[in-house]
Amino acid sequence: MALGFSSAVLDEHIAPGASQFNHAEIPDASEFSAESAHWVSNYFLNCTFRGKFKPPMNAYAFNYLRRCQVAFSEHTLARTSTQSFLSAGGQSPRAYADALFHWESFLGQAWHAFAILMKAWSGTAFNKDDGSVEQRLNALYNQMKHVESRIENGQLLPGATVPVWLENQGIRSTDAHLSFKETAEVLKELAKYADALCDPITAKDKFKDEDA
Repeated sequence: MALGFSSAVLDEHIAPGASQFNHAEIPDASEFSAESAHWVSNYFLNCTFRGKFKPPMNAYAFNYLRRCQVAFSEHTLARTSTQSFLSAGGQSPRAYADALFHWESFLGQAWHAFAILMKAWSGTAFNKDDGSVEQRLNALYNQMKHVESRIENGQLLPGATVPVWLENQGIRSTDAHLSFKETAEVLKELAKYADALCDPITAKDKFKDEDA
């Protein structure tokens, strides 16, 4: 008979609400682009044999694409790891840590992709505290990134071990939340621009079609 830990133990030593995390409907984002695993390679081949962006757009495009590609792969790993944690009974601290790691990696890569795109277009991804998906993505990323200062400054829940955690509806911190459905929407948005930027020759026309 497997040993079962109490809710108090799970919540204290794994993450806030870990004992209540027992279900997650995470969309399969692979449907948003058949080329997501090949964006960097496709860009390289198109630049070599067809045409290329002028600097600094070439650097913006390459870094955007590599961030997007990893955001997609990390989302897939996060989805698989989360399902593994839940299917094993939701008691394994290692399985939870693996899932959380991949979600954190997804947050970082997805946010950096948006930031690069906005730099390339001299725009902004969101307005301060506007509650948009991009603003909440950025908030979760920053809270995960600055875990040391959040611990030092008492910005975690009382007794908590992590600043960002998982719940049935999605990813949460003390002051931000992103549903699992919204994580897929993030990738859908990133894929739209990644598919276009892969080919510098046709990128401008694809962006025009998107705006039409």
